[in-house]
Amino acid sequence: MSDLNIGQGRCLGTARLLIRPVRAAIELGAAGDVRSAALGAVHHANRHGSPEDFIAVAFPLMAMGRITMLPGNDLELIGSETSLDAFMGLEGFITLKRRGMIEAAEIGEVFTQPGMTGAAYVRDRACEKHTPGWIRRSEARAARRGRPLGKTVKSRDHDLKALVVKQGDTVLHVRQIIGEFQDAPLMVSTYGLSAASAPAILPVFPELAREADDAA
Repeated sequence: MSDLNIGQGRCLGTARLLIRPVRAAIELGAAGDVRSAALGAVHHANRHGSPEDFIAVAFPLMAMGRITMLPGNDLELIGSETSLDAFMGLEGFITLKRRGMIEAAEIGEVFTQPGMTGAAYVRDRACEKHTPGWIRRSEARAARRGRPLGKTVKSRDHDLKALVVKQGDTVLHVRQIIGEFQDAPLMVSTYGLSAASAPAILPVFPELAREADDAA
């Protein structure tokens, strides 16, 4: 267990893989299952792979719905040909393909230049620290260490302006930040998300940026 990666790793950002549910899966309400399985496989790949070759995740169709943030059906993975090829050999991806839940997926090359529009997908821990799950884990951790919990955190509902993504027992709050791609290392967590203190602008073109271009 100690050999598993934790914290951040570098995403090379030279290749992409689009995970898109087939129409039947969407109509049956299984798009969330596709997304969950793919995200789980990304986490597994990053935990077991090289910290110099992590996979980053992007939600290019992420947009605000009537009440809460919606993920859209597409999940775009950014990495290297090596890391994405390894991802396609994992059970989670193979199962989605075998069950006919996703459209044909092929690794494509990424073309980048500094200044192009991109987006970062940031894990917002400030939201998470007020969720019931975070509070329960904090209490259990304090009990195991024999230490006082500290300042009581008041539970509140999920922030509706952040995308709520369940990854196993963990609930992730994701914010999309549109910015300009820079020729700098892309650092992401084992979940494929960047930190709020250092957003990793990925070479993706999100729907919100496309809508802004159309309106200009």
